Amino acid sequence: MNNRHSIGLCHQSLSLRRGSSTVCDGIGTDIVPVARVEALVQQRGTTFLERWFTRGEISYCYTKAHPARHLAARLAAKESVLKALGWSWDGPVPWRSVEVLHDERGAPTVRLHGPIADAAAEARVSVIRISLSHCDEFATAVATVAVAGA
Repeated sequence: MNNRHSIGLCHQSLSLRRGSSTVCDGIGTDIVPVARVEALVQQRGTTFLERWFTRGEISYCYTKAHPARHLAARLAAKESVLKALGWSWDGPVPWRSVEVLHDERGAPTVRLHGPIADAAAEARVSVIRISLSHCDEFATAVATVAVAGA
């Protein structure tokens, strides 16, 4: 967490260690209609995509049979992470600063960038875990945050 511009916080296997700050200090959830994302992609194209997603997220989603489902899941994840962190922002939220990646097993992970990464480091956030799910109609995500020494 010494890098002021990027923090990689990843999914880890479930461990309920009583008395440990790694269980949960914050939680967030969100649900996004897939049709809404599909319409935004059709209406605004790359303008929409590049405002909300990193190149890596866009590339990943477009390798899938139904990209809008995966884009919607990432939108839900970004909102969930911000809710779990418990921060409010003045002005537009830098959505691309919350990046959804995957580990070697395919499990979703989160990497924070820029001012969100700086704020997380200052708040001593040690772990962010996310879970994503989607179907034809909706995508949902849940995020939990652990704070070191809390």
